[in-house]
Amino acid sequence: MPNAGTSTSSTQIGRELLGPIAAFLIKSGLSQRQLLTEFRSALSHAAGSKLKVTHMRIGEEASSIVNRWLRDPMFLNSAGRPADLSLKGARSITALVRASRVIVSPKVALSMLIEFGIVRNVAPGKYRLVRRLVDFGHSDYLPFEPNFRFLVDATKVSTNRLRNPKGTPGLFWQCADNPRIDARHAGDFLRFAQERSLSFMHEINDWLDEHEDKRLHSRDQKVRLKRLGIGLFGIYR
Repeated sequence: MPNAGTSTSSTQIGRELLGPIAAFLIKSGLSQRQLLTEFRSALSHAAGSKLKVTHMRIGEEASSIVNRWLRDPMFLNSAGRPADLSLKGARSITALVRASRVIVSPKVALSMLIEFGIVRNVAPGKYRLVRRLVDFGHSDYLPFEPNFRFLVDATKVSTNRLRNPKGTPGLFWQCADNPRIDARHAGDFLRFAQERSLSFMHEINDWLDEHEDKRLHSRDQKVRLKRLGIGLFGIYR
């Protein structure tokens, strides 16, 4: 499943992730000399983890596939739950991937969903959605693409005003936390937060689906397509 190649260039890493972080720290009062010293120190401690970071052939597309499987009537059974699907056919993994409008082969998508325990083979040629959300946690490696996308999104939100200080801050982040919680409650809290946030995410996906530009190609040069959404994450410190 993991792919040894990379789909993220060094230019993207510098411009989208490190550039805004460096600008934020310099604006806070750190000199370039201090920043270089701290960065060298961080590099010297960066090799501590033994967990591998591995590139994938599919990343955020997985969420689009799972969300459609959960909500599109074409892929639901008579009880309104995600139906068991075969790889090919009118109502299948192949049809699901195409309906999700992601650029990845159905076989690659299915392999990844099985790899992360989101889908299970329940009968010969039949696959079941067994998890309602995409979690890229893996015991053997840390997937690069979805985690890099998360870091870029978080960086853009936190440094948005640096790029447009006089404009209305359209991006936002909200935080609910408490520093005086016994660590033994962490598991219960994270499960609670995931379940409660999932229904909200379905509402967000409904809105995004309703406003999605369905055209594959637009001749209207005034139409600018943007990636919109929200992200939720747990806090454990």
